[in-house]
Amino acid sequence: MPVQYAPTAPSDEISMWPAELQSASLPPVCVKTGRPAWRYYTLRFVASPSGASTVFGFMAGPYLTPGAVRARLPFARRPLTVLAGLSLGRVVTSVIGVACIMVAIYVPGAPRTPLLVIGVFSAAIATWIYVAYFLQAQFGEVHHTPDGQNWVRLRRVHPNFVAAIDAWRQVREAALRDPAAYSVDLRWHWNGMQWVSTMPGATTSP
Repeated sequence: MPVQYAPTAPSDEISMWPAELQSASLPPVCVKTGRPAWRYYTLRFVASPSGASTVFGFMAGPYLTPGAVRARLPFARRPLTVLAGLSLGRVVTSVIGVACIMVAIYVPGAPRTPLLVIGVFSAAIATWIYVAYFLQAQFGEVHHTPDGQNWVRLRRVHPNFVAAIDAWRQVREAALRDPAAYSVDLRWHWNGMQWVSTMPGATTSP
């Protein structure tokens, strides 16, 4: 039975199944820069919000929105540092803001005014950081097939990533026909004489 893929898209967009987005053999090509990936980073994508769900999706976030799809994507050092920094920053400022406000309200003798100022200021910074993180991280939308299966449309991704995914899918199909000729991570192929890389531009054996 042939492998079925989600609908095609322009060169800076690609449609993928959740199983593909969570695959350990996803090509190490940065989804944003098209350069070799430094590490993989997990994001969660939700359906394109509309109406009242826009407010809920924005405030609750992908981690609380029903139907979110988990994606383990490759990133180069710089975009990954930005995402990780924003993620850490929103947690730290949120904790500081809540802690200061709680202490100001419930601890007798605490310097209430300075704590409330710091708490409100930290909460405002946390909100700004969350907006920045949301804009950076939410470049995918969850859609559904007529029979209820989820698929994700990634937008504003690098053409090199799209090309790598297309090549990776071809390798996966070939591995289904001849699994003994491919490594478990699909990055190496036995051509009858030696192992050769399936990654673009690499030909040396492991």
